[in-house]
Amino acid sequence: MRVLLIENDRTIAGAISRAVARVGVRCELQSQPEIESLIADKDGNLENYDAILVGGVSTADVFVARLRATVGQTIIVSLLDHRCVASTVQHLRAGADDVLVKPINPQEIEARLHAVRRRTHGHSSPELSVGRLTVYLDGRDPSVDGRRLRLSHREHAIFSVLALNVGRVVSKEKIYESVYTLSGSDPLDKVIDVYICKLRKKIAEATGGDKYIETVYGRGYKFEAPTEDERDVTPAAFLQPSFHMPALAGAVA
Repeated sequence: MRVLLIENDRTIAGAISRAVARVGVRCELQSQPEIESLIADKDGNLENYDAILVGGVSTADVFVARLRATVGQTIIVSLLDHRCVASTVQHLRAGADDVLVKPINPQEIEARLHAVRRRTHGHSSPELSVGRLTVYLDGRDPSVDGRRLRLSHREHAIFSVLALNVGRVVSKEKIYESVYTLSGSDPLDKVIDVYICKLRKKIAEATGGDKYIETVYGRGYKFEAPTEDERDVTPAAFLQPSFHMPALAGAVA
């Protein structure tokens, strides 16, 4: 998961960044003036982040409202210096999805980010059953019939994008932006193809050949449970070589 931390105090920003990095969250740092400039230019690609953490900034609730108008559905979490009901209400009304009090616990903020992200994609539960796969939307590897399907860091990131959009086509560009934080180009798009092949192979090996990731040509990829017609079931007759023995001379019919 890629997040942007907006914090004017560089010491605090560094501490938060190191904390969330311990739970696998990539954190980029920007100050309020830098973000204000991007908002004014309307060319900051702020929507490419999975979440934005708003720390120590001036007129924070007003800033959150401007940020919300700029980033659309991107998750915004406000980080307050101390617990204050009035400030919490102001931030939530301004457009924040959640409010936490510093110092933050990295495990807690990771869990909250996953929870908000799955709700924004229309999933109320942290688990999804997709055919024989159980998909966990809290960062864990999926499982097949109760057995963990081990994925590399990059495979898991790409799988998560597909799983959050189960049943919907996801463009190669969207996957690349979500995982690599850059817009895709023809050479870089091939990287996604390679990881999709790896995911297909691992899922097929774990399920006996079932195909869960469909290529929708010209549009992207779609993750969903295979139908009976799509199952890659190898007939028993082909499991062993089949051939006819020549008839023996004088054999009795």
